[in-house]
Amino acid sequence: MRELRRHLTAILLVLLVIVTWTALFLVYDYRSPVSQFMRGIGTLQVEGWSAYDLDMQCVRLEATDGQPVTTEQNATQVAQKAYPDAFVRQVMLVSFHDTCKGGDPKLAWAVIFSWPIDSYAPAPTGPLPRAIVLVDALTGKIIANHPVGPVATPS
Repeated sequence: MRELRRHLTAILLVLLVIVTWTALFLVYDYRSPVSQFMRGIGTLQVEGWSAYDLDMQCVRLEATDGQPVTTEQNATQVAQKAYPDAFVRQVMLVSFHDTCKGGDPKLAWAVIFSWPIDSYAPAPTGPLPRAIVLVDALTGKIIANHPVGPVATPS
């Protein structure tokens, strides 16, 4: 009976270690669906961007009820100067948090761009070209500019 107790203790310790490592993976590893879900709580859905993609760019966008000084059209014109050959997919008024630098959230217009895919060219192997430009809703100046993909280079 004494030998059985020693084996049970060893088995319980091994199981405890496995459960602890699994729980840590689920909560902290960026590939984990639980971690991605937790990072996405409170984040706005942006067309063509996942919560993980935005997090990798140090961007967190949340809903806001602030009153912008600049209009959506002015913000779009300012952002379009960065990517004149791109199409505007979506424009949203958001509360922008820079997750890498920190600081207070800013009221901003998020302008989402994409590029047309040439039907005669081979299919892209990497991420589809896209960009997000954040324009300050109070001053009308670009706060952040995040291109992704091969075509998404600022002019």
